[in-house]
Amino acid sequence: MKPMLRLMPFFLLAPMAWAADSMQAVVLNDGKLTVQTLPIPEPQSGQVRIRVRAASVNPVDWKLAERAAPGAHSIPGRDLAGIIDAVGPDAGHWHAGDEVIAVAAGGSYTEYALASVKAVAPKPARLSFAEAAGTPVVGETAWRAMVVVANVQPGQRVLIEGGAGGVGSSAVQIAKARGAYVIATASPTHDALLRSLGADQVIDYHDAHAEDGLHNLDVVLNTVDADTGSRAMSRLRPGGILVSVVGVPPAAPCAAAQIRCAITGSVTGEYLSALSALAAQGKFHVHIERRLPLAQAAAAWSLNRAGHTAGKIILEVSH
Repeated sequence: MKPMLRLMPFFLLAPMAWAADSMQAVVLNDGKLTVQTLPIPEPQSGQVRIRVRAASVNPVDWKLAERAAPGAHSIPGRDLAGIIDAVGPDAGHWHAGDEVIAVAAGGSYTEYALASVKAVAPKPARLSFAEAAGTPVVGETAWRAMVVVANVQPGQRVLIEGGAGGVGSSAVQIAKARGAYVIATASPTHDALLRSLGADQVIDYHDAHAEDGLHNLDVVLNTVDADTGSRAMSRLRPGGILVSVVGVPPAAPCAAAQIRCAITGSVTGEYLSALSALAAQGKFHVHIERRLPLAQAAAAWSLNRAGHTAGKIILEVSH
């Protein structure tokens, strides 16, 4: 059995660069990203190993890196799309050759990644590997917000604060697929994109008074910041729901506004099959802002930190 993935300094691994059982991976080491050569991991019970075709960048990737302990070594990333090339015991119906999307166990910025069978779903045929790689984290976060927490119903009025981002653009599509009237805030440059994804109304977030006419909303999803969430409370009807992905809303103002405030919870991969089915119906798409090779992960993080992107930044790993 091949050794399990173990992160070691580059100078110890460099001689293995051309070994058949090695892989290239981006490793976070003392806050810096470097490409290193590592042993290919073996899937354990209830896991599959995936030859990664593409991985996507999420803000959580670099935010976790900023909080990492000094000297910590890890492979960043959670999102991926690729092809299963090995399965461990108790892998269920998964087989080598299956094209999948997954939430990685142990990092996705790598040529080979492991994933629990509970965090794997079929890759939608309508999506390329690059598009599919942008689905898991933002898609499940939006699904949890719109379906699990808010239970959006046909005819409800839903406001997505920060509609052009990964979670926001996913939520626009999921809410629309459930029959809601969808309003999104975004820069005017993203108006056409959001309308193509199903937004019925797009509001310029630069205009301080643009939301003044919004009242009696059923659901608000806040993907921006705490101040945005506080302002949104007055837009909701009594009994409405504010869902946040940027921290827990304070309880007292929520009670005073007579609304329910909630967060989405952690991404586990358990809703990937639902997202895959929605994409297979042509009701869920992933807009790619930039594509970069794996070796340019640091540049991808810089772009993601800067914000103002529409959709996803994708790392293309293999072909």
